Amino acid sequence: MEKPQVPKPQIVYGTIIYWLCIAAAFVCTIGPVLAILLPSSNLLDPHYLFYSIWQGSSPAEIWKEMSGGYPGAHFWIGRLGQPDALIQLGLAAGCSCSGLALLAAASAFLRQKPRQIGWALIALVVAIQIALSVLGIYGR
Repeated sequence: MEKPQVPKPQIVYGTIIYWLCIAAAFVCTIGPVLAILLPSSNLLDPHYLFYSIWQGSSPAEIWKEMSGGYPGAHFWIGRLGQPDALIQLGLAAGCSCSGLALLAAASAFLRQKPRQIGWALIALVVAIQIALSVLGIYGR
């Protein structure tokens, strides 16, 4: 029995998801180690953060006491040199890597013969939704 051929767009999508998820996991593994080793380099001191969580403090109380209040959803973008921002980058990359993979898959759908315009459009629409979500525009 002959093995079925996997369509090229699925191979492209799967390869990109695989490697970007591994890279994001690596960043998310290194970030907490750096955050614990360099507590003064973080926006929130992780030792005090864990203590406050175990004491039952609310998120609003923790943010107010540690940094004067919640700085907003994408506070980490301007602080990429800090370990806690590196963790946020890894999480964002891991959650949004499908957007880049969908763009590549849409391109592959359009390059194969016959072109699969419907699947390419669906991939592009979902990739745009992911990009808008990552930017904080969509999904509020």
